[in-house]
Amino acid sequence: MSLYEGELSPAAEAYIWGFPLVAVHRTRQLLCSRSDSGTMNHIDDLATPKDKAIVVPNNDTLYSSAWYDLRYGDLSIEVPAMDHQSRYWNVMILDGYTHVAYVCRRHHGVAGTKVRVTLNPEKPPANDASAVVTIGTPTAWVIIRVLVESPEDIDKARNLQRSIKVHAPPEHPRTRTERAGRATTIAQSGAAFFDELRGYMELDPPALWHPKLSQAAREVIENPESTTLKGLEMGVKEGEQHLMNLNDADSVRSNGWRTGRHATGFDGDILRRAAGAKYGLGGHQAIENRSYVAEHDAKGRALNGDYPLRLKFEPDNLPPCRGFWSLTAYGTDMYLVENDIDRWSISDRTPGLVYAEDGSLTLDISASRPLRSANWLPVPRGRYLLGLRVYEGDAPVVSCQWFPPALEERASLLE
Repeated sequence: MSLYEGELSPAAEAYIWGFPLVAVHRTRQLLCSRSDSGTMNHIDDLATPKDKAIVVPNNDTLYSSAWYDLRYGDLSIEVPAMDHQSRYWNVMILDGYTHVAYVCRRHHGVAGTKVRVTLNPEKPPANDASAVVTIGTPTAWVIIRVLVESPEDIDKARNLQRSIKVHAPPEHPRTRTERAGRATTIAQSGAAFFDELRGYMELDPPALWHPKLSQAAREVIENPESTTLKGLEMGVKEGEQHLMNLNDADSVRSNGWRTGRHATGFDGDILRRAAGAKYGLGGHQAIENRSYVAEHDAKGRALNGDYPLRLKFEPDNLPPCRGFWSLTAYGTDMYLVENDIDRWSISDRTPGLVYAEDGSLTLDISASRPLRSANWLPVPRGRYLLGLRVYEGDAPVVSCQWFPPALEERASLLE
């Protein structure tokens, strides 16, 4: 069932099991209050601090997304040939419980492809180069990502973004929804969470291969009156505590950074699946993009923008990948933060990036602007979050053998 099998109360088990479904549908209702269901919504620019639809957004790819109901029939996804071999693209399809299927460069290359997406609750997604992708629930969230390689590349990237087509049956509804609260505030619902969950389960019954609930937890969902109001509220609090504690139980750490232990899906672990929905809904599996989160600097101090840091990659220790890498700063609310130069990430494609003569790369991380700002990633004053993404990582990345170097103290911003 989870890493904590046997340690959960029935209400906490039901909360953790149902958290991804509630997060998905709250996000669906938020996004479909702005654009119709069954219609691809193209975001024409990279994410900025104004974007609050999803937490920890990347600042490297253009996003397009749409919500479909597979009860109306299959989808057809058509991807054109890319403009060159190194153009990163990805189409992710999530079901109501966050099971993921990929149509992506890693499987299909850059010559173009056509794939059919069909509802099949009896067959898990294969995640390979198959021409047919199975999804376990009627709800299907399709997310398209296309890499922007430089400011001058934005028009080419937009053209490719809009050239990836998702065709739904003509009878598929195109409707707007009312919002139901943000996915980031689910725990605040308290006991009402279980009524909300039950409604979404009527829309999206779990696939046959989805992890099963215990009889006691199923009773909590099907008949909330079987548990006291206080018992339901305590179950939410207990479940939240387990989600917060999971970072210690399911992470690999080195050099002050941590990353998830696993490379692909969550298998039968309901706790890891819920944590993925809570802290990175719509995020990639590590085999596509491994994310590293900085926990402290080389001296063991928590990250604070008032203390300048530097991240130095030696020439033989740059992030090993076939795609690209990117370092991004967030506020403690997990959203991007305004800064003086409108730079929210720094990567191997950042214009004007300066490498040392020996091929090493040093990035400056601080709230105050350094004397030389070509390699500067601005961060907010006080506490902040820092994440490194490595797309299409080589084997050492996928297997957690490679880690970013430690964040070192920067002696002076005048260097």
